[in-house]
Amino acid sequence: MVFLTAQGGFLGPFCWLLGKILNLIYEGFASIGIENLALCIIAFTVVVKLILLPFTLRQQKGTKINQYIQPEIQKIQKKYKNKTDQESMLKQQQETQEVYRKYGTSMTSGCLLSFIQLPIIYALYRVIYNIPAYVPAIKQLYTPIAEQILKVNDYSTILSTFVSDNKINTASKAINTLSKLDAGAVTDNHIIDVISQFSLSQWESFGNLVTEHTGLIDAIATNVPHINNLNQFILGINISEAPGWKISWALLIPISAALFQFLSTKVMPTPQTDNSDPTAAQTAAMSKSMLYTMPIMSLFFCITLPAGIGIYWTMSALISLLIQVGINIYYDKIADMDKILEKQMEKAKKKKKKNKKSFMEKMMEAAGAAESTSNSANSVAGTNLKSYNNTSSANSETVTYRKGSIASKANIMQQYNTNQKNKEE
Repeated sequence: MVFLTAQGGFLGPFCWLLGKILNLIYEGFASIGIENLALCIIAFTVVVKLILLPFTLRQQKGTKINQYIQPEIQKIQKKYKNKTDQESMLKQQQETQEVYRKYGTSMTSGCLLSFIQLPIIYALYRVIYNIPAYVPAIKQLYTPIAEQILKVNDYSTILSTFVSDNKINTASKAINTLSKLDAGAVTDNHIIDVISQFSLSQWESFGNLVTEHTGLIDAIATNVPHINNLNQFILGINISEAPGWKISWALLIPISAALFQFLSTKVMPTPQTDNSDPTAAQTAAMSKSMLYTMPIMSLFFCITLPAGIGIYWTMSALISLLIQVGINIYYDKIADMDKILEKQMEKAKKKKKKNKKSFMEKMMEAAGAAESTSNSANSVAGTNLKSYNNTSSANSETVTYRKGSIASKANIMQQYNTNQKNKEE
Protein backbone atom coordinates (compact mmCIF):
# COMPACT_ATOMS: atom_id res chain seq x y z
CA MET A 1 0.00 0.00 0.00
CA VAL A 2 1.27 3.48 -0.90
CA PHE A 3 1.02 6.14 1.77
CA LEU A 4 2.28 9.71 1.69
CA THR A 5 5.24 8.40 3.60
CA ALA A 6 6.01 7.03 0.07
CA GLN A 7 6.27 3.53 -1.29
CA GLY A 8 8.18 1.11 0.88
CA GLY A 9 9.58 -2.36 0.36
CA PHE A 10 11.53 -3.42 -2.72
CA LEU A 11 10.18 -0.56 -4.84
CA GLY A 12 10.94 2.06 -2.19
CA PRO A 13 14.36 3.17 -3.54
CA PHE A 14 13.09 3.33 -7.12
CA CYS A 15 10.05 5.40 -6.11
CA TRP A 16 12.21 7.67 -3.97
CA LEU A 17 14.56 8.42 -6.88
CA LEU A 18 11.75 8.94 -9.39
CA GLY A 19 9.88 11.07 -6.86
CA LYS A 20 12.92 13.34 -6.55
CA ILE A 21 13.02 13.71 -10.32
CA LEU A 22 9.31 14.56 -10.49
CA ASN A 23 9.66 17.09 -7.70
CA LEU A 24 12.60 18.77 -9.46
CA ILE A 25 10.55 19.00 -12.66
CA TYR A 26 7.59 20.49 -10.78
CA GLU A 27 9.77 23.04 -9.01
CA GLY A 28 11.49 23.88 -12.31
CA PHE A 29 8.18 24.63 -14.02
CA ALA A 30 6.87 26.48 -10.97
CA SER A 31 9.95 28.74 -10.94
CA ILE A 32 8.95 30.09 -14.36
CA GLY A 33 5.30 30.44 -13.40
CA ILE A 34 3.99 27.17 -14.89
CA GLU A 35 2.10 25.02 -12.41
CA ASN A 36 0.55 22.20 -14.40
CA LEU A 37 0.71 18.53 -13.46
CA ALA A 38 -0.01 17.30 -16.98
CA LEU A 39 3.11 19.04 -18.32
CA CYS A 40 5.09 17.71 -15.37
CA ILE A 41 3.94 14.14 -16.14
CA ILE A 42 4.89 14.53 -19.81
CA ALA A 43 8.35 15.91 -18.97
CA PHE A 44 8.78 13.30 -16.25
CA THR A 45 8.00 10.45 -18.67
CA VAL A 46 10.49 11.83 -21.21
CA VAL A 47 13.25 12.10 -18.60
CA VAL A 48 12.72 8.57 -17.30
CA LYS A 49 12.60 7.17 -20.84
CA LEU A 50 15.95 8.87 -21.51
CA ILE A 51 17.37 7.29 -18.36
CA LEU A 52 16.19 3.88 -19.58
CA LEU A 53 17.43 4.49 -23.13
CA PRO A 54 20.78 2.63 -22.71
CA PHE A 55 18.87 -0.48 -21.59
CA THR A 56 16.47 -0.11 -24.52
CA LEU A 57 19.27 0.29 -27.07
CA ARG A 58 21.11 -2.74 -25.76
CA GLN A 59 17.92 -4.78 -25.79
CA GLN A 60 17.10 -3.78 -29.37
CA LYS A 61 20.65 -4.49 -30.52
CA GLY A 62 20.35 -8.03 -29.14
CA THR A 63 16.97 -8.43 -30.86
CA LYS A 64 18.41 -7.30 -34.21
CA ILE A 65 21.38 -9.67 -33.90
CA ASN A 66 19.04 -12.54 -33.07
CA GLN A 67 17.01 -11.63 -36.13
CA TYR A 68 20.07 -11.82 -38.40
CA ILE A 69 21.25 -15.19 -37.07
CA GLN A 70 17.85 -16.85 -37.54
CA PRO A 71 18.97 -18.73 -40.71
CA GLU A 72 21.56 -20.59 -38.64
CA ILE A 73 18.99 -21.33 -35.94
CA GLN A 74 16.45 -22.55 -38.51
CA LYS A 75 19.10 -24.80 -40.07
CA ILE A 76 19.52 -26.53 -36.70
CA GLN A 77 15.74 -26.78 -36.29
CA LYS A 78 15.43 -28.50 -39.67
CA LYS A 79 18.29 -30.85 -38.77
CA TYR A 80 16.39 -32.13 -35.75
CA LYS A 81 12.91 -31.83 -37.22
CA ASN A 82 10.52 -34.58 -36.03
CA LYS A 83 13.16 -35.89 -33.61
CA THR A 84 11.49 -35.92 -30.22
CA ASP A 85 13.80 -38.21 -28.26
CA GLN A 86 15.49 -36.59 -25.31
CA GLU A 87 19.00 -36.95 -26.70
CA SER A 88 18.14 -35.20 -29.98
CA MET A 89 16.27 -32.42 -28.20
CA LEU A 90 19.24 -31.82 -25.92
CA LYS A 91 21.64 -31.74 -28.85
CA GLN A 92 19.40 -29.25 -30.64
CA GLN A 93 19.41 -27.00 -27.57
CA GLN A 94 23.20 -27.27 -27.25
CA GLU A 95 23.83 -26.48 -30.92
CA THR A 96 21.39 -23.59 -30.80
CA GLN A 97 23.09 -22.22 -27.72
CA GLU A 98 26.45 -22.54 -29.46
CA VAL A 99 25.20 -20.26 -32.26
CA TYR A 100 24.05 -17.66 -29.74
CA ARG A 101 27.36 -17.99 -27.91
CA LYS A 102 29.29 -17.44 -31.16
CA TYR A 103 27.60 -14.06 -31.64
CA GLY A 104 27.70 -13.04 -27.98
CA THR A 105 23.95 -12.99 -27.50
CA SER A 106 21.29 -15.28 -26.07
CA MET A 107 17.66 -16.27 -26.46
CA THR A 108 16.78 -14.38 -23.27
CA SER A 109 18.90 -11.24 -23.66
CA GLY A 110 15.90 -9.03 -24.45
CA CYS A 111 13.77 -10.62 -21.74
CA LEU A 112 16.41 -10.16 -19.04
CA LEU A 113 16.78 -6.46 -19.86
CA SER A 114 12.99 -6.10 -19.76
CA PHE A 115 12.94 -7.67 -16.30
CA ILE A 116 15.61 -5.20 -15.17
CA GLN A 117 13.38 -2.32 -16.26
CA LEU A 118 10.20 -3.69 -14.68
CA PRO A 119 10.80 -2.34 -11.15
CA ILE A 120 11.54 1.12 -12.58
CA ILE A 121 8.47 1.08 -14.80
CA TYR A 122 6.21 -0.05 -11.96
CA ALA A 123 7.74 2.51 -9.60
CA LEU A 124 7.15 5.18 -12.24
CA TYR A 125 3.47 4.24 -12.30
CA ARG A 126 3.24 4.37 -8.48
CA VAL A 127 4.78 7.85 -8.37
CA ILE A 128 2.32 9.18 -10.98
CA TYR A 129 -0.49 7.42 -9.13
CA ASN A 130 0.26 9.20 -5.85
CA ILE A 131 1.94 12.51 -6.71
CA PRO A 132 1.32 14.25 -3.32
CA ALA A 133 3.56 11.64 -1.68
CA TYR A 134 6.55 12.86 -3.69
CA VAL A 135 5.89 16.54 -4.40
CA PRO A 136 5.74 18.51 -1.10
CA ALA A 137 4.24 21.62 -2.72
CA ILE A 138 1.21 19.61 -3.87
CA LYS A 139 0.88 17.82 -0.53
CA GLN A 140 0.64 21.23 1.16
CA LEU A 141 -2.55 21.95 -0.78
CA TYR A 142 -4.23 18.86 0.67
CA THR A 143 -2.88 19.16 4.22
CA PRO A 144 -5.30 21.91 5.47
CA ILE A 145 -8.25 19.90 4.18
CA ALA A 146 -6.98 16.70 5.82
CA GLU A 147 -6.49 18.51 9.14
CA GLN A 148 -10.08 19.71 9.08
CA ILE A 149 -11.42 16.27 8.14
CA LEU A 150 -9.72 14.77 11.21
CA LYS A 151 -11.81 17.16 13.35
CA VAL A 152 -15.09 15.78 11.97
CA ASN A 153 -16.81 13.15 14.09
CA ASP A 154 -16.92 9.74 12.43
CA TYR A 155 -14.84 11.00 9.49
CA SER A 156 -13.76 7.45 8.65
CA THR A 157 -17.35 6.32 8.03
CA ILE A 158 -18.11 9.45 6.02
CA LEU A 159 -15.09 8.95 3.77
CA SER A 160 -15.75 5.21 3.37
CA THR A 161 -19.37 5.80 2.40
CA PHE A 162 -18.44 8.60 0.01
CA VAL A 163 -15.72 6.54 -1.73
CA SER A 164 -18.11 3.58 -2.06
CA ASP A 165 -21.07 5.61 -3.32
CA ASN A 166 -18.97 7.46 -5.89
CA LYS A 167 -17.06 4.32 -6.92
CA ILE A 168 -13.64 5.91 -6.46
CA ASN A 169 -11.73 2.69 -7.10
CA THR A 170 -8.31 4.35 -6.94
CA ALA A 171 -8.96 5.22 -3.28
CA SER A 172 -10.31 1.82 -2.25
CA LYS A 173 -7.03 0.47 -0.80
CA ALA A 174 -6.38 3.68 1.10
CA ILE A 175 -9.87 3.71 2.58
CA ASN A 176 -9.60 0.05 3.61
CA THR A 177 -6.38 0.78 5.47
CA LEU A 178 -7.88 3.88 7.06
CA SER A 179 -10.92 1.98 8.34
CA LYS A 180 -8.69 -0.57 10.10
CA LEU A 181 -6.68 2.02 12.05
CA ASP A 182 -7.48 3.33 15.50
CA ALA A 183 -8.46 6.99 15.57
CA GLY A 184 -5.24 7.93 17.34
CA ALA A 185 -3.10 6.25 14.67
CA VAL A 186 -4.61 8.14 11.73
CA THR A 187 -2.50 11.00 10.36
CA ASP A 188 -2.86 13.65 7.69
CA ASN A 189 -1.08 11.32 5.29
CA HIS A 190 -3.74 8.63 5.58
CA ILE A 191 -6.46 11.16 4.80
CA ILE A 192 -4.57 12.65 1.85
CA ASP A 193 -4.13 9.16 0.39
CA VAL A 194 -7.92 9.11 0.05
CA ILE A 195 -8.83 12.68 -0.89
CA SER A 196 -6.04 13.06 -3.44
CA GLN A 197 -8.09 10.73 -5.65
CA PHE A 198 -11.13 13.05 -5.70
CA SER A 199 -12.10 14.73 -8.96
CA LEU A 200 -13.51 18.26 -9.12
CA SER A 201 -17.11 17.06 -9.30
CA GLN A 202 -16.51 14.71 -6.38
CA TRP A 203 -15.10 17.57 -4.32
CA GLU A 204 -18.33 19.47 -4.89
CA SER A 205 -20.36 16.45 -3.77
CA PHE A 206 -18.16 15.95 -0.71
CA GLY A 207 -18.56 19.62 0.25
CA ASN A 208 -22.33 19.17 0.26
CA LEU A 209 -21.97 16.36 2.82
CA VAL A 210 -20.06 18.48 5.35
CA THR A 211 -21.76 21.87 5.06
CA GLU A 212 -22.06 22.18 8.86
CA HIS A 213 -18.27 22.01 9.29
CA THR A 214 -17.24 25.58 8.52
CA GLY A 215 -13.50 25.02 8.85
CA LEU A 216 -13.57 22.12 6.38
CA ILE A 217 -15.74 24.04 3.90
CA ASP A 218 -13.31 27.01 4.04
CA ALA A 219 -10.30 24.71 3.52
CA ILE A 220 -11.97 23.11 0.50
CA ALA A 221 -12.96 26.50 -0.95
CA THR A 222 -9.41 27.82 -0.54
CA ASN A 223 -7.36 24.87 -1.83
CA VAL A 224 -9.51 22.87 -4.27
CA PRO A 225 -9.55 25.61 -6.97
CA HIS A 226 -5.74 25.63 -6.91
CA ILE A 227 -5.68 21.82 -7.09
CA ASN A 228 -8.12 21.98 -9.99
CA ASN A 229 -5.90 24.45 -11.88
CA LEU A 230 -2.94 22.12 -11.43
CA ASN A 231 -4.96 19.28 -12.95
CA GLN A 232 -6.21 21.14 -16.04
CA PHE A 233 -5.03 19.94 -19.43
CA ILE A 234 -5.84 20.87 -23.04
CA LEU A 235 -9.49 20.96 -24.20
CA GLY A 236 -10.64 21.29 -20.60
CA ILE A 237 -9.52 17.78 -19.64
CA ASN A 238 -9.05 17.32 -15.89
CA ILE A 239 -6.31 14.75 -15.27
CA SER A 240 -7.70 13.81 -11.85
CA GLU A 241 -10.85 12.43 -13.50
CA ALA A 242 -11.18 9.17 -15.40
CA PRO A 243 -12.39 9.66 -19.01
CA GLY A 244 -15.07 7.02 -18.51
CA TRP A 245 -17.27 5.68 -21.28
CA LYS A 246 -19.08 8.92 -22.04
CA ILE A 247 -18.25 10.92 -25.18
CA SER A 248 -15.78 13.68 -24.28
CA TRP A 249 -12.42 15.14 -25.26
CA ALA A 250 -10.85 13.08 -22.48
CA LEU A 251 -11.37 9.95 -24.61
CA LEU A 252 -8.56 11.20 -26.86
CA ILE A 253 -6.12 10.07 -24.17
CA PRO A 254 -7.06 6.34 -24.05
CA ILE A 255 -7.51 6.26 -27.85
CA SER A 256 -4.03 7.76 -28.32
CA ALA A 257 -2.57 5.33 -25.78
CA ALA A 258 -4.06 2.34 -27.62
CA LEU A 259 -2.97 3.65 -31.03
CA PHE A 260 0.63 4.34 -30.00
CA GLN A 261 0.81 1.01 -28.18
CA PHE A 262 -0.35 -0.78 -31.34
CA LEU A 263 2.12 1.05 -33.59
CA SER A 264 4.97 0.57 -31.13
CA THR A 265 4.36 -3.19 -31.07
CA LYS A 266 3.81 -3.30 -34.83
CA VAL A 267 7.20 -1.79 -35.72
CA MET A 268 9.14 -4.06 -33.36
CA PRO A 269 11.39 -6.48 -35.27
CA THR A 270 10.15 -10.05 -35.31
CA PRO A 271 12.42 -12.83 -36.55
CA GLN A 272 11.16 -15.16 -39.27
CA THR A 273 10.08 -18.44 -37.76
CA ASP A 274 9.69 -21.95 -39.07
CA ASN A 275 5.96 -22.64 -38.74
CA SER A 276 6.63 -26.36 -38.85
CA ASP A 277 8.41 -26.03 -35.51
CA PRO A 278 5.74 -26.13 -32.75
CA THR A 279 7.73 -23.95 -30.33
CA ALA A 280 8.47 -21.31 -32.97
CA ALA A 281 4.86 -21.33 -34.16
CA GLN A 282 3.63 -20.88 -30.59
CA THR A 283 6.01 -17.95 -30.05
CA ALA A 284 4.86 -16.31 -33.29
CA ALA A 285 1.21 -16.74 -32.30
CA MET A 286 1.88 -15.18 -28.91
CA SER A 287 3.61 -12.18 -30.51
CA LYS A 288 0.68 -11.71 -32.88
CA SER A 289 -1.74 -11.92 -29.97
CA MET A 290 0.16 -9.22 -28.05
CA LEU A 291 -0.12 -6.92 -31.06
CA TYR A 292 -3.84 -6.61 -30.33
CA THR A 293 -4.22 -7.45 -26.64
CA MET A 294 -1.78 -4.80 -25.41
CA PRO A 295 -3.57 -1.87 -27.12
CA ILE A 296 -6.93 -3.15 -25.85
CA MET A 297 -5.55 -3.31 -22.31
CA SER A 298 -4.13 0.21 -22.69
CA LEU A 299 -7.52 1.48 -23.88
CA PHE A 300 -9.37 -0.13 -20.97
CA PHE A 301 -6.97 1.03 -18.25
CA CYS A 302 -6.76 4.59 -19.57
CA ILE A 303 -10.55 4.85 -19.71
CA THR A 304 -11.09 3.63 -16.16
CA LEU A 305 -8.11 5.29 -14.42
CA PRO A 306 -7.54 9.05 -13.90
CA ALA A 307 -6.45 10.84 -17.07
CA GLY A 308 -3.06 11.64 -15.46
CA ILE A 309 -2.21 7.94 -15.61
CA GLY A 310 -3.44 7.90 -19.20
CA ILE A 311 -1.13 10.79 -20.13
CA TYR A 312 1.84 8.90 -18.71
CA TRP A 313 0.76 5.74 -20.56
CA THR A 314 0.26 7.61 -23.84
CA MET A 315 3.58 9.46 -23.66
CA SER A 316 5.41 6.28 -22.73
CA ALA A 317 3.95 4.45 -25.75
CA LEU A 318 4.66 7.40 -28.06
CA ILE A 319 8.30 7.68 -26.98
CA SER A 320 8.73 3.91 -27.31
CA LEU A 321 7.34 4.16 -30.84
CA LEU A 322 9.73 6.97 -31.81
CA ILE A 323 12.72 5.15 -30.30
CA GLN A 324 11.80 1.92 -32.09
CA VAL A 325 11.37 3.68 -35.45
CA GLY A 326 14.77 5.34 -34.97
CA ILE A 327 16.41 2.02 -34.09
CA ASN A 328 14.84 0.32 -37.12
CA ILE A 329 16.08 3.07 -39.46
CA TYR A 330 19.58 2.88 -37.99
CA TYR A 331 19.95 -0.90 -38.26
CA ASP A 332 18.10 -1.27 -41.59
CA LYS A 333 19.45 1.77 -43.45
CA ILE A 334 22.61 3.04 -41.76
CA ALA A 335 24.42 0.41 -39.71
CA ASP A 336 26.64 -2.25 -41.28
CA MET A 337 25.30 -5.43 -39.70
CA ASP A 338 28.25 -7.47 -40.98
CA LYS A 339 30.64 -5.29 -38.99
CA ILE A 340 28.36 -5.39 -35.96
CA LEU A 341 28.26 -9.18 -36.11
CA GLU A 342 32.05 -9.33 -36.50
CA LYS A 343 32.51 -7.16 -33.41
CA GLN A 344 30.05 -9.33 -31.51
CA MET A 345 31.98 -12.47 -32.46
CA GLU A 346 35.25 -10.87 -31.35
CA LYS A 347 33.72 -9.96 -27.99
CA ALA A 348 32.31 -13.46 -27.69
CA LYS A 349 35.76 -14.98 -28.32
CA LYS A 350 37.35 -12.80 -25.63
CA LYS A 351 34.56 -13.70 -23.24
CA LYS A 352 35.07 -17.39 -24.00
CA LYS A 353 38.81 -17.11 -23.28
CA LYS A 354 37.99 -15.56 -19.91
CA ASN A 355 35.55 -18.43 -19.41
CA LYS A 356 32.68 -16.08 -18.61
CA LYS A 357 29.37 -17.85 -19.02
CA SER A 358 25.89 -16.41 -19.21
CA PHE A 359 23.03 -17.60 -17.04
CA MET A 360 21.52 -19.51 -19.98
CA GLU A 361 24.83 -21.20 -20.76
CA LYS A 362 25.17 -22.38 -17.17
CA MET A 363 21.64 -23.75 -17.28
CA MET A 364 22.37 -25.61 -20.51
CA GLU A 365 25.56 -27.12 -19.09
CA ALA A 366 23.68 -28.23 -15.98
CA ALA A 367 21.04 -29.85 -18.19
CA GLY A 368 23.77 -31.54 -20.21
CA ALA A 369 25.45 -32.86 -17.08
CA ALA A 370 22.14 -34.20 -15.81
CA GLU A 371 21.47 -35.90 -19.16
CA SER A 372 24.97 -37.39 -19.19
CA THR A 373 24.50 -38.79 -15.70
CA SER A 374 21.10 -40.20 -16.68
CA ASN A 375 22.53 -41.85 -19.80
CA SER A 376 25.40 -43.35 -17.78
CA ALA A 377 22.99 -44.77 -15.27
CA ASN A 378 20.79 -46.17 -18.02
CA SER A 379 23.85 -47.63 -19.73
CA VAL A 380 24.92 -49.40 -16.57
CA ALA A 381 21.40 -50.63 -15.93
CA GLY A 382 21.14 -51.82 -19.52
CA THR A 383 24.44 -53.69 -19.26
CA ASN A 384 23.35 -55.38 -16.07
CA LEU A 385 20.00 -56.35 -17.54
CA LYS A 386 21.68 -57.76 -20.64
CA SER A 387 23.87 -59.95 -18.43
CA TYR A 388 20.74 -61.40 -16.87
CA ASN A 389 19.62 -62.79 -20.25
CA ASN A 390 20.60 -66.18 -21.59
CA THR A 391 22.89 -66.99 -18.71
CA SER A 392 23.26 -70.49 -20.07
CA SER A 393 24.60 -69.35 -23.44
CA ALA A 394 28.13 -70.17 -24.44
CA ASN A 395 29.29 -66.58 -24.57
CA SER A 396 27.90 -65.60 -21.21
CA GLU A 397 29.40 -66.06 -17.83
CA THR A 398 27.50 -67.41 -14.87
CA VAL A 399 26.74 -64.54 -12.52
CA THR A 400 25.87 -65.05 -8.87
CA TYR A 401 23.82 -62.35 -7.08
CA ARG A 402 23.47 -61.81 -3.40
CA LYS A 403 20.09 -63.03 -2.24
CA GLY A 404 17.63 -60.18 -1.73
CA SER A 405 19.79 -57.64 -3.58
CA ILE A 406 18.37 -55.23 -6.21
CA ALA A 407 20.36 -57.01 -8.90
CA SER A 408 18.91 -60.36 -7.81
CA LYS A 409 15.34 -59.03 -7.98
CA ALA A 410 16.02 -57.42 -11.35
CA ASN A 411 17.38 -60.71 -12.66
CA ILE A 412 14.29 -62.60 -11.48
CA MET A 413 12.03 -60.04 -13.19
CA GLN A 414 14.05 -60.21 -16.40
CA GLN A 415 13.88 -64.02 -16.45
CA TYR A 416 10.12 -63.87 -15.90
CA ASN A 417 9.69 -61.46 -18.84
CA THR A 418 11.88 -63.66 -21.03
CA ASN A 419 9.88 -66.79 -20.16
CA GLN A 420 6.60 -65.02 -20.90
CA LYS A 421 7.93 -63.87 -24.25
CA ASN A 422 9.07 -67.43 -25.12
CA LYS A 423 5.62 -68.82 -24.25
CA GLU A 424 3.92 -66.29 -26.51
CA GLU A 425 6.21 -67.26 -29.34
